[in-house]
Amino acid sequence: MRYIDIDQWERKQHFQFFQCRRNPCLAVTAPVSVENLIAFRKRCPAPKPRLSDCLYYAIMKSANSVPELRLRLVDLRPVEFATVNAGFTYVPKGKSLHANCVAGYDADFSRFAAAVQAARDAADASPTLTPAGGESQGLIYMSNLPDVAFTAISNPWGDPWQDSVPRVVFGKIDAGALTLPVALEVLHSFVDGRHVALFFERLAAVLGEAEDVFSVV
Repeated sequence: MRYIDIDQWERKQHFQFFQCRRNPCLAVTAPVSVENLIAFRKRCPAPKPRLSDCLYYAIMKSANSVPELRLRLVDLRPVEFATVNAGFTYVPKGKSLHANCVAGYDADFSRFAAAVQAARDAADASPTLTPAGGESQGLIYMSNLPDVAFTAISNPWGDPWQDSVPRVVFGKIDAGALTLPVALEVLHSFVDGRHVALFFERLAAVLGEAEDVFSVV
């Protein structure tokens, strides 16, 4: 990560304006097409790539491509991470409550999916809400509500000077439209509407190229 020289930062005024608010969050939910992803998975021979792995990867690839979604606060100072990793919820085998998991992002889907599965295996063996790496600000928090076709959602946040990690939640697939709701929640101190729009544009593009993105040679 690199520390940002706030006095030379174009965003200085906007950062200070929003960061002094009690709730500086910006939350947007939008439907995203998964038509190509579903069609690709239907054509795939077993073992098919896990749907959630595909969605986690698409979210992480899209978020990492938008610099503003890699801005965080560390020691009360704005920083930019070169790459942010995946934090996600998972219900371990035999349990009814979720654990939190962390997996390193990799631009290669198969390596990323393997890291996600390793994190699930670790949670099966020792469920925790505080996994190694979970204290880092260099994450994207992700969660899945597969039974809820929500139109808006909010997440719990801590002190915005200590907790600056964007949250992404995806929900139930609309069987007719072949879309699912995706909610992005960020600090407005770092992220504006145009950056949110860019994230959703990139996400739609990744999912639209499912054959090329998720095929494992």
